[in-house]
Amino acid sequence: MDSIQINTGVKRIAINGDESRVIAFNPSDIQFAERFYTLMQDFDAKQSEYMQRAEVLDQETAIDDNGLPVNLGARIAFMRDICEYMNAQIDTLFGAGTSEKAFQGALDVELITQFFEGVTPFVQTARSEKMAKYAKTKNGKRKVMK
Repeated sequence: MDSIQINTGVKRIAINGDESRVIAFNPSDIQFAERFYTLMQDFDAKQSEYMQRAEVLDQETAIDDNGLPVNLGARIAFMRDICEYMNAQIDTLFGAGTSEKAFQGALDVELITQFFEGVTPFVQTARSEKMAKYAKTKNGKRKVMK
């Protein structure tokens, strides 16, 4: 039987070089790209909501007998909310269990930031390459399907 090979564009990336912690996604897939950029827009919108919540928490300056903010519990719960929301969004976009592979159960906004700083260049590069196919050449014709 004859066969053809199709490069689906799936990127397999090991977290911290650990081959037992691999995430896979296709940054060339337009559906993935749409969901990725929608998620980035959602994060921007959430950012303003989180900033407002943080300002309210920061207004409480009283400390307890141990020198800790009296609203420490609320501050910790707030950070948990952010991390759990972000992890759920990562799992929705990249597949169930991705946040566990990436963060190994840790809830840390900095780890989430590092994750997106790591995967975003793959998406940007793939999208740039795809868009270049549709750009006009010097003679004014489009380069489609090449």
